[in-house]
Amino acid sequence: MLAIFSLLSISSLVYMIAKKTKLPYTILLVIAWFLLIPLSKIWFLHFLVEFKLTPEMLFFVFLPILIFESGYNMWYRQLIKNWKSIGSLAIFWLLISTFLIGYTLNLVFRLIWLDIPLEVTMLFGAIISSTDPVAVLSLFKQFWAPRRLVLIFEGESLFNDWTALALFLVMLAVIKSWVITTWTLGVWFATFLCMLFWWIIFWGAMWFGFSKLIEKVKWNENLEIAFTMIVAHMTFILSEIISEFVKVWNFEIKISWVIATALASIVVGNYWRYKISHKVEEYMESFWWFVAFVANSLVFMLMWTMFLSLNVNLADFILPIIITILIVIIARWISIYLPINILNYTKLEEKIPPSWQHLLAWWSLRWALALMMVLMIPDDFKVNAWTLWYSVKEFLLALTIWSIMFTLFVKAPTIGFFVNKLKINKLNDVEHFQKHESMILIYTEILKKIESILSKWHISKSEYETLNKKYKKKLDHEIEEFKKLLSKVGESENLIIKALSLHALWIEKQYLKELFRYNEIDEYIFKYMLGKINRQIERIEGNKTQVKKETLTEDIDLIDKILNYFHTKDDNITYQYLKNRTKYIVSSKVIVEFEILKNIEWGFSVEVFDEVIELYSKFNVLSKQKMDEIYSKHEKMINLLDVRLVNKSLLKLEEKTVKSLYEKEFVTPKLYVDIMDSIEHKIARDAKVFV
Repeated sequence: MLAIFSLLSISSLVYMIAKKTKLPYTILLVIAWFLLIPLSKIWFLHFLVEFKLTPEMLFFVFLPILIFESGYNMWYRQLIKNWKSIGSLAIFWLLISTFLIGYTLNLVFRLIWLDIPLEVTMLFGAIISSTDPVAVLSLFKQFWAPRRLVLIFEGESLFNDWTALALFLVMLAVIKSWVITTWTLGVWFATFLCMLFWWIIFWGAMWFGFSKLIEKVKWNENLEIAFTMIVAHMTFILSEIISEFVKVWNFEIKISWVIATALASIVVGNYWRYKISHKVEEYMESFWWFVAFVANSLVFMLMWTMFLSLNVNLADFILPIIITILIVIIARWISIYLPINILNYTKLEEKIPPSWQHLLAWWSLRWALALMMVLMIPDDFKVNAWTLWYSVKEFLLALTIWSIMFTLFVKAPTIGFFVNKLKINKLNDVEHFQKHESMILIYTEILKKIESILSKWHISKSEYETLNKKYKKKLDHEIEEFKKLLSKVGESENLIIKALSLHALWIEKQYLKELFRYNEIDEYIFKYMLGKINRQIERIEGNKTQVKKETLTEDIDLIDKILNYFHTKDDNITYQYLKNRTKYIVSSKVIVEFEILKNIEWGFSVEVFDEVIELYSKFNVLSKQKMDEIYSKHEKMINLLDVRLVNKSLLKLEEKTVKSLYEKEFVTPKLYVDIMDSIEHKIARDAKVFV
């Protein structure tokens, strides 16, 4: 325990330094550990290297956490939209990369009189071909890479873990049998496909079972958080148990632990976040970031402890390591440029620009999964014609660790350079528009605040004028920059319409979430409306025009269609009324905010604001008409419903007032908790009897 908390303390200090210096955290961790090596020789600090990283610890404790955290924020609609590029990179081309590395290494090693059997180089190809999502995504977030690029890399990393692990395990089993024939290769391929089939069955069962459980514990924050941790580890462990012990008609059921856990995290991120209470949703991401940070740090630090204990002379491996690194780099280039350019040429998917391809080819970090696969090799593992002094496991461990070190010390530090050089993080026209729009709004609000300062604060007239002049100058500068941007853009009117349409949709989403948070709408209506808004946003971001009608039913993917089929309540009068009431409220909010925006000096014609206001006014009137029609036919029912909605709004006011009193220290913490528990109990009770 002393070793664990000492390593976490060091990791925290290193993280603080990384935040200040903008250097990659993982590299600083490795440097810190190398500095600790001589210190660990001191007798009273020797405990730092006593805690060992075992395959079981990495496999059952750390890996589920790292996989789950990586997949939690992946949106399945975007995964489906980019499935061709992700699927080709994660499965087909990873297999090609594995065989390319295996055969090339075997050939080149023979040229330097190093007789390494093909089985061993093939095993290494499976180990090193997959990229690590955890190591990659931490850097992606730091350099603000485009969302689609992040998604492609994240999707590839998560799903090629499954491919690589499945391939590795099958290869290991085939090599252990000492016989490689057409029959064994056929069995390997059949097992590989069966893993794909069985994880679909297993994933569906886990999804249904845990979805029902999470609904039962809603409004119990501790249990909701605990269930996400249980899902991550139970999915992983049950996959392993089923793969190890369960047979159907004497046929083994093989389930990929990696992909089952990854899909569980995607389900939680896409569906469970609407089933859990809003308080949990607010810090769920922070919770998983913290857990992943702890796991990340410990694995990194303990990996170097294991490396130091490795009985391998580096001098014997310098040339093989250099050759291995070069071949892995070339294989990565081939497995990126070739499939992506085929997709671009055939236009099967949205084009991936060359700059993204360069980054994907270079930004291939390896880490936890590669290390885990090596540790899964038995210590006494042998192959025919093995002549080295070192065991197969020691040889593969040396190649793997030095390949990891190359990605950490050479690739990771240069990521920022390549991102800037390739201008990947450069703002597009819409983002520039939004930046200037935001700054104009900020300075406008500040100027309003300055107007009230003179009467409320003890400042002189000259100080007031200085502040006013200062921010007026900043506002004028932003307006001028805004005008320059619009003059540079060829079709500035289209840019303005696109940016303002996105602004209106984000307002819709903001107030929709608020209605859901306070239980004025249920999960079904929330998902229905949110899906419609997100599809509109995707259309606009994909350079399509906003659908200017009250509903948007096109571009609904298969999963949404299935869920809508089972959950649809269009024949329910109450739901029809609430759905139109929601549309009426969010459209009203857009109209009010755009009326305010129209009165600000922007540097372009405000008629565009009128177009948005006119569009949402149509939505508003249509929703109100439908509400009135329902009310005229079901007056008594709607009156009862409105009473309940009024009570919900009053509970919302209660909660806000209590929070305000607590912040002013008018009520004690004990009293605050007591009152809030009472309010939340009422909210939970109302949610259960909602419609």
